[in-house]
Amino acid sequence: MNSNNDIENTRKVSARKWDELLDRYFSSVILPKVDTERVMTLTRLKILHERMSRSRRMWRMISLCSVAACLAIVVAMTVAYREENGAAASSVILADGTTSDDTGLDDYNELNVPAGQRMTLMLADGTRLMANSRSQVRYPSRFDGDTRRIWASGEVYLEVAKDADRPFVMSGDGFDVTVLGTTFCVSSYHPGKASIVLVEGSVAVTTDTDECIRMRPSQKVDIAEGSVDGISVVDTSFYTCWTKGAIMLKDQTLGQVAERLSIYYDVDIETDPTLYNRRLYGHLDLKEDIGEVLSVLCSTISMDADKASDDSRRYRLTAR
Repeated sequence: MNSNNDIENTRKVSARKWDELLDRYFSSVILPKVDTERVMTLTRLKILHERMSRSRRMWRMISLCSVAACLAIVVAMTVAYREENGAAASSVILADGTTSDDTGLDDYNELNVPAGQRMTLMLADGTRLMANSRSQVRYPSRFDGDTRRIWASGEVYLEVAKDADRPFVMSGDGFDVTVLGTTFCVSSYHPGKASIVLVEGSVAVTTDTDECIRMRPSQKVDIAEGSVDGISVVDTSFYTCWTKGAIMLKDQTLGQVAERLSIYYDVDIETDPTLYNRRLYGHLDLKEDIGEVLSVLCSTISMDADKASDDSRRYRLTAR
């Protein structure tokens, strides 16, 4: 019993001594003054900043979720459209590089290339077609069935997508060209006449008179009135250079070049008989204005190119 009292008395004495020590310490220490108002202001600003940060994170998350939802809707609609309508629709790449998706409601669409221009057509199967000035191409928005078929007149260059199960057929005036996957060029500006040039691969040309020619690369087949008119080996670059905006001049006469320019620009060029057989070499860049092209020729050959006074679409090439 006495021991318990001794312990309690000792605890109380120790507590008093600690209180005395603390009093002496704080009486000798000078504490810095605290600007409580500034502390409160900074504390409020920190709380506001944290709230704003949480709000920005929340709206960022909401925005991302909204964008993701919109993309999901677009993808779902695209998939649904393609499932309903089959292969992707064709698109037209214009000369200035712009693209126009073709979603016509008709089964077949028609591309008409203006004079002095070229256009690239991407078909639904991945085939790339370039159409020269004043050409026409009829093609489907999608290919159904066992055959991929288009119709063309004028001058076209095709890089056909391979599909062993569905042959590609290009029909022209008096002939069909059948391929599985290849590159070739067809020129058929004049009614009843056409030329097919095979760049690579293999094609079968069938005429209206039931002739069938299996072509090899670098061959040219001429068609006249639905029949084969000739087969020859050629330099394919001469027949495809127009796809790069140029005409190759390999021992061509001025009259022949003038005829090609007349077709391309849809103008009438009358050549002086004394100049008609002048030979040209090199290459000629096709420009937007026929006048500029004729000026280049005039700088090569001593001649003048003048517009006819009675018709702005007629030109005369005369010797100086």
